[in-house]
Amino acid sequence: MSEETLAEALERDPAPRRLWLALASQRKRLGLAARRVLAQGGQLALRGVPDLSLDLLMRLAHGAMLAQGAESWTASLHGYRVHRYAFAGHGVGPAALLLHGLGGSASSIAPLVPALVPRSPRVVLLELPGHGRSPQPASGPLSAREYGAVVIACAEEMAREHRGKVVLIGNSLGGALALYAAHERPDLCAGVVGMNPAGAELSDEAMTALPRAFDDPNLGAAHMARLLFHRTPWPFWLVARDFARHWGTPTVQRILDDARAGNDRSLGLDVLTDIHVPVLILWGAQDRLLPATSADDFRRHIPGATVELIPDCGHIPQLERPAYTRRRVREFIEKLKT
Repeated sequence: MSEETLAEALERDPAPRRLWLALASQRKRLGLAARRVLAQGGQLALRGVPDLSLDLLMRLAHGAMLAQGAESWTASLHGYRVHRYAFAGHGVGPAALLLHGLGGSASSIAPLVPALVPRSPRVVLLELPGHGRSPQPASGPLSAREYGAVVIACAEEMAREHRGKVVLIGNSLGGALALYAAHERPDLCAGVVGMNPAGAELSDEAMTALPRAFDDPNLGAAHMARLLFHRTPWPFWLVARDFARHWGTPTVQRILDDARAGNDRSLGLDVLTDIHVPVLILWGAQDRLLPATSADDFRRHIPGATVELIPDCGHIPQLERPAYTRRRVREFIEKLKT
């Protein structure tokens, strides 16, 4: 979320507001540190940059979304305790379900909300089990298809409540889950927007390039920044080291280990070639986490899909190119039939 949005949202609580303003005042220094990280490997360049926890960022984002009018609740969904945010919209298009990426939370997909509220009656941001404010399942981290079942259950609930189909919008793993849901339950789905979605076929070489746990969080922060972004948004540097630590957690590694073992490495041709709803794929052309061949695979195999490359953009378009991404999502939804 933007510096301005968080500052406004935290006005009711002076202590967090002071913290955010103090961090925002370091924006120029963080930008310089970012360039040194990319040039020098990161270890020395991050010296003096705050090492904040993902939990703190999540709490700041939580306060921001509540201040903007979001509902927040945790309830059972497909047998799991799942946290969701929801915004009441005033549009006549389909309700919108937003899905974050692996290891992420609702805050990473929240920049799309302003584009959706005027066009949808309800905008829901789901946090997958073990992510964000959703507790880890008692049985341990879930597989990709188990996450898919949770997404479908949420779409079913939304379709019942609003008596219409749902548009699913996801980044990375969330994009793959949106495509999977569209294949499994086209009766629920008005359309899909995937932003650098996972789910295309990955070679052994591409799988080997996906990082495991990092022994050094400074080097891990620099490495993840290179994989995820073309121009790293400055707030990422505040939590970059904790993000590198989080990458090694069982929740993240379960999905990657399954893929390395050949399980759920891709959605498969039987899924991609049998998606018959409108699909927009927005692909940051400088993505280094997933190979560029993924965009070609989606263009080739999903019938009628629109695939657009976003120049000067990495793996998370809604964070790196938010205005462009919001515009394209808005234009896509305006053309959908519910």
